[in-house]
Amino acid sequence: MLVAVPCSDDDCLLLLDAADGAEQGRIGVGDHPVHLAVVDGRTFVATMGDRAVSVVADGGVHRVETGVLGPSHLATTDDGDVLVPCTGGDALAIIDAERLERRARVGVGAEPHDVAVRDGLAFVGSRADGTVTVVDPAAATVEATHHLAPDARIQGVEATPEGVYVVDQRNARLSRLTADGVTGSVPVGSNPYDAVVDTSDVLVAGRADGTVTAVGRAQGFTDDDPDRRVHDVGGHPSGVVVADGEPWVLDRERAHVASLVPAPPAGDSGAAREHPSGRRRIEVPHPTFAAGGAPDDTVIYLSHYGDAAVSAVDVGAGRVVWTAETPAHPFEPAVV
Repeated sequence: MLVAVPCSDDDCLLLLDAADGAEQGRIGVGDHPVHLAVVDGRTFVATMGDRAVSVVADGGVHRVETGVLGPSHLATTDDGDVLVPCTGGDALAIIDAERLERRARVGVGAEPHDVAVRDGLAFVGSRADGTVTVVDPAAATVEATHHLAPDARIQGVEATPEGVYVVDQRNARLSRLTADGVTGSVPVGSNPYDAVVDTSDVLVAGRADGTVTAVGRAQGFTDDDPDRRVHDVGGHPSGVVVADGEPWVLDRERAHVASLVPAPPAGDSGAAREHPSGRRRIEVPHPTFAAGGAPDDTVIYLSHYGDAAVSAVDVGAGRVVWTAETPAHPFEPAVV
């Protein structure tokens, strides 16, 4: 098993042995690689500085032209398509994952950044015009356009059976949508970026005010929702990753990863050091991006964007398994 890491300043995909962090190779993938998707053993790489997506497959690198600049995030459909918002072209590229060719390109809101799939439909968030465009990838048609606040800046988009969750960075709100429209909205911490879902909650880190807001996936999504819980974690949390059945908080300015729940009672065997807040923490270079497997897995892989490194951390055992050097500015890793 390998850990693949897009290194944005070196225009390469770094491959590391997941067991010990030993380097297994570097693959040139184009200008400014940032995010990955693995489909049937093929690794799709969004390269924000290009008008194409790179695909590492069959011992080579294949380029799939998007025709417009700025591929950012990726999502997949059950029909075998890879969906790529292109921020510089106000479009969603639809790529046939088997044939490795662009099947269609659909116009969406200005500066699309993230995309999620629910019930066969793609929900594309716009950073510039405060909209979520609902696209039918199979037909390559726009089904609906939903407006949030006029000045909304939509960053993270995640989907569950209950709905699609959209982070409005500028107004510090989390909205829930279906194909028919917005079904609710709640305030979250200042300068939010991504939403992360676990088995029961949607979690949003407030990067400017040191909070993580948790909202029940199936709850009312109103300002006075009693199931909305705000955790004061301090610092500048950049994100959350779920591992070993619980959320862990990343902070690129703090050299540790910390649990969101209180430490286990005295006498428990966990090796993680207890933070003054009562939450466990594991010392590791400043964590920025994370990759993990199933929510009950205990090992996560953390990219340290400012430290040019990647670590494997066993949160169940409370220890760092290995740390490996990388080229400059490693982005979100993936297990391949």
